[in-house]
Amino acid sequence: VVGPVASLRTGQERTFVMPKTCPACGAEVIRPEGEAMYRCTNASCPAQILQRLQHFVSRSAMDIDGVGEKLCIALYEAGLVKDVADFYYLTREKLLALERMADKSVSNVLTSIAASKERPLSRVLFALGILHAGEQIAEIIADHFASVDGIAAASVEDLQAIPTIGPKIAQSVAAFFRQTENLKLIEKLRQAGV
Repeated sequence: VVGPVASLRTGQERTFVMPKTCPACGAEVIRPEGEAMYRCTNASCPAQILQRLQHFVSRSAMDIDGVGEKLCIALYEAGLVKDVADFYYLTREKLLALERMADKSVSNVLTSIAASKERPLSRVLFALGILHAGEQIAEIIADHFASVDGIAAASVEDLQAIPTIGPKIAQSVAAFFRQTENLKLIEKLRQAGV
């Protein structure tokens, strides 16, 4: 039986080989054991940063209306947003300097950014993009610890003691809060009033 795709084959097809380096930054690419996805090892990879920015502003995370993929790219390329906390340090003047940003759009974006400061801890935790910590897990962890400081101080064992939190999630969350750069980001968010 020849299907529609098979009939398009010419015999010139090549077997796909996963690249060993990231096409965006050139860093090593790894596939963690037991996972299907390959991951760039460079936390400063521009493609990863853009994905984190877009995730952070998404409706299910911080829900910053008016800041989508195109604006995230423009803000990043203009050097105005290098991490997720930088959204809270944007000013009217900086936004107006961007191409195609009118006064009304700028006002709407700034209003939405200000409103996002009131999101509950679970949304902030999810917005940080911690590996294996989806919306429900973020809510369970936030309900259990009630503060970002409590989560940051939690050990793998403390996290695993929470029903539905297994070793993979506990290790991922604990590892996130052990990294100095992540703690600096959280402090930067705190200083911005998030």
